[in-house]
Amino acid sequence: MADEIKLNCLVIGAGDRGAMFARIAANLNAKVVAVADQLNKRRDLMADKHDIPNDLMFEEGEDALNSGLPFDVVYIATPDKTHAKLARLALNNDYNVLLEKPMATTPKDCISLIKAQEKTGKSLAVCHVLRHAPFFQTIKKIIDSGELGDVLSIDLTEDVGYWHFAHSYVRGNWKKEKESSPVILSKSCHDLDILCWLADSTPISVFSKGSLRIFRKENAPQTSTERCTDDCPVKDCLFDARKFYLNHGVSANWPFSTISPEDLTEKGRLKAITEGPYGKCVFKCKNDVLDTQDVLIDFENGIKANFALRSGGEEPTRKILIQLERGEISGNLRRGKLNKITYSGRRDEDIVEELDTQQLGSHGGGDPILIKNFLDNIRSQNYDTALTSAQQSLQGHLLAFAAEKSRKMGKFGRVLNYKRYLKDLGI
Repeated sequence: MADEIKLNCLVIGAGDRGAMFARIAANLNAKVVAVADQLNKRRDLMADKHDIPNDLMFEEGEDALNSGLPFDVVYIATPDKTHAKLARLALNNDYNVLLEKPMATTPKDCISLIKAQEKTGKSLAVCHVLRHAPFFQTIKKIIDSGELGDVLSIDLTEDVGYWHFAHSYVRGNWKKEKESSPVILSKSCHDLDILCWLADSTPISVFSKGSLRIFRKENAPQTSTERCTDDCPVKDCLFDARKFYLNHGVSANWPFSTISPEDLTEKGRLKAITEGPYGKCVFKCKNDVLDTQDVLIDFENGIKANFALRSGGEEPTRKILIQLERGEISGNLRRGKLNKITYSGRRDEDIVEELDTQQLGSHGGGDPILIKNFLDNIRSQNYDTALTSAQQSLQGHLLAFAAEKSRKMGKFGRVLNYKRYLKDLGI
């Protein structure tokens, strides 16, 4: 059987996503035999959990990729701006690559990865895990069955979650566009990819608008201090780092692992919020990525799609409403619930079905399914069946770049001709 073929994997980036991959892969007869990470603690943790010897522990991903060692799979989960360089090197060195999103931070680099994959013939897949989530798989099957007729419109909202947004996009690694990428790419290329997949068509026009509305210096309470640990008198602040990061004991789990990866104790986290970025007042972090953005898309087949990114919400989730000719589909990803309504011609006789989509882990269960699908493709060498191949994922990325270009055109943004945009890129 194909799954009896053992695969040897290299993980570049041993943070939370790297640890997740290693854990899932181990249950699928794929062993992480080497690790690369600039932080000693992260390397050591992965090495201890997966019995990786010292000579297969690297500080730099480039050194691991240039080692000539026979890895079947390279998993890359490093900062956004390093993705293209590492993935290109891996492909050119004849490795199969599973790459965290975004695949790159410029259109040019995205296209260069496609060309490198086509030249080498190796597998390059992007971790667009939502395509594999049972929630979205169920939606796709209903649409493709034709039972409710053609899709007319899709409305998708991503509520990042007030605490998640503050952690990652105000205090954290993705707070500055120049250091990572625009939030519509770093966070929401998932969502734009889903819209392209469900619409099954090419965009013809894009319009976007957005702002940094909440996490600004002028919104800071008058008595607030520079850091939450400076005896800040604002006791009812939703973003008090002391409330959020402390009193959890020793924890290697996200998000606690990100603030003090070299010391996972309570004492280590207190030191981190006292001295590092995760203890700064959220209104004084010098962050510049948007905390709200809307994207309106017209597709060639007539479907209209609206995407809304929101930094608030009690729970990080996606909410969707799809209107079709003979019914509608709506649901909440985190709750794993979908409503399918079949119109009858009489409102009191419309058929309402509640569908419970199975939850199997993070991203609505998409992570383990994507990883299994990728490893199965490597074993069978049947790369064409990958649901999130680089070619499949490219459109969602280009749509994110187009949305940013639209948003920055003029004072209030302008509608962007998507096909002309692609032509200008040489596509």
